[in-house]
Amino acid sequence: MISAALGGVVFDTAAVVGFVNQANYAQAVVWATVNAGNTIVVPATVLGAARAHIPANRLDILAALLDLPHTIVSSFDRCTAEELGATFAGSTDADVLLPAGHATREAVARDWPCLTARPKKLRQLDSRIIIDPLP
Repeated sequence: MISAALGGVVFDTAAVVGFVNQANYAQAVVWATVNAGNTIVVPATVLGAARAHIPANRLDILAALLDLPHTIVSSFDRCTAEELGATFAGSTDADVLLPAGHATREAVARDWPCLTARPKKLRQLDSRIIIDPLP
């Protein structure tokens, strides 16, 4: 679980989808973060990947997450694209790894935990990441 001292949490694709599907732990992390006045970061690539898994009848729940006052969608700018592209150069699954890499990059840069269902994969990308595993 996150603490107020950390300042926020980064969501990966599974965390966003879990919140939208009303998974208990993802919901608890969101509301604990909101209650502490901390920030939820949803990387733009994560949002795109998650949206592909969210049915139309749950888009209002996604909107609720994104519209929270302390939720930010971090951009996927040229610098980030070039850095992650170089990281995954030669990888046959770079397109699949992009959201995980973006979430990892955001979490490490902020020194905040990343709520994820793929802790091993994110640790392979950067061993410095703080993981908050989804059950």
